[in-house]
Amino acid sequence: MQQLTERIGLARSLQVAIEGWNEILLVILILTMVTGIRQDRERKNKQSVSIPLTKELTVYFTAVLLYNLCDIIDIIAGGDPSMLSYYAIRAGVFLYYAVGGFQTVFFLQVIKEHISKKLGKKRISAVMTCFQAAHIPLFILLLSTPFTGALYSITDENIYVRSWGYMVWQTVTILSFICIAAVIITQWRSIGYFLKNIIAVAAFFPALGLIISLCVDTNASLNNIMAVVTALVTFVLYEKNKTDVTVQNALELEKSKQELEQSKIRLLVAQIQPHFIYNSLMALQAKSIENPEVYSGIKNFGDYLRSNFTAMTDNEMIPFEDELKSIKAYLQLEKLNFGDKMKVSYDIEINQFMLPALSVEPLVENAVRYGIGTYEKGGKVRISVRDLPDCIEIEVKDDGSGGNKLTDAQKKRKSIGLENVRLRLKASDMGVLDIKQDETGTSAVIRLKNVEA
Repeated sequence: MQQLTERIGLARSLQVAIEGWNEILLVILILTMVTGIRQDRERKNKQSVSIPLTKELTVYFTAVLLYNLCDIIDIIAGGDPSMLSYYAIRAGVFLYYAVGGFQTVFFLQVIKEHISKKLGKKRISAVMTCFQAAHIPLFILLLSTPFTGALYSITDENIYVRSWGYMVWQTVTILSFICIAAVIITQWRSIGYFLKNIIAVAAFFPALGLIISLCVDTNASLNNIMAVVTALVTFVLYEKNKTDVTVQNALELEKSKQELEQSKIRLLVAQIQPHFIYNSLMALQAKSIENPEVYSGIKNFGDYLRSNFTAMTDNEMIPFEDELKSIKAYLQLEKLNFGDKMKVSYDIEINQFMLPALSVEPLVENAVRYGIGTYEKGGKVRISVRDLPDCIEIEVKDDGSGGNKLTDAQKKRKSIGLENVRLRLKASDMGVLDIKQDETGTSAVIRLKNVEA
């Protein structure tokens, strides 16, 4: 190590050390990106999120890794007369040019795909293609260099020396990046926010490295170090954008699910034609007039259906009296099942107020089905409404098991009902739902803003 430092100098030894650590970081970045691509591919038939520039950045990180590696080989092998260094420097310099040329062509392709084609700029796309084609003679020149020394030569002391073709190579490369810069500047307003950030980073750090190299004689190249810094910053930007896209996709998916469910409900209501059901129930009710229990049950069922159909198709607020009517109809129906095992009490201080439809009735259903319904001896459901100074408090309380005897399926259905109530209250900005549960039963309390009917 000491001999290497003495041969290449302290500054270049530090550059090799820094670039060595950079290689480790780049390998980690590449593995992370490749893992992400593989996971996206595995989720292809499920919920998939398309993250912009994933493959492009993976290719870029790989190119920077090879670019860095070639530079390290060039520094270490340069000036070393051993046979290993003889072949290493020749392979390293050749690949250094090849990877550098590939990066330029690759950048042209990224601009063509993500700016020219997306914006429908055919002329810009044609110009990008021409510059890509201009690199074909350069690669031919590179392939001939080991035999002709057109771009560079390696001296007998294993020292890399530029040749006449280097200026041709650099001129085409510089013109390519001037073209890229011109496209970016002219189309800046049309470029997406994420791509703008990537472009800004890709331009800033290499330019900073060039300025430092011109102003300070470091005896070491900053090109590769700044390329790695660019890769690290773009990776951070990519991960942030990935999070943003994933969250946005989840929100849109949830919104589309809600819209789908609403359309299903509307379709269901339209298909089963509520008026036909009501007419049929009235006909059956008329035929059962001699059987008071059946007569009353059909009437309650009709009232229950009518209120629920209305709630599913109407997002407006309804009077509490309408909600209470639906609750009483439902409880009368359950009475047919439970008989004397189910007791109901009402303590209504106020009923002249508005609330979201189906915000109390599901709580009553939960109290019956998953509260007293889990007890063989039944129980009592108490519905109370209190007019408090700062709100209207609606409580649905049962003295059942408190959920201790529920199956997993029952717990899931119960939680869905409660979540639906919370969503209705939140969507209307009318109030909150609070659930208290212990061995004596369950108490569901809604605290509403007082909106008079």
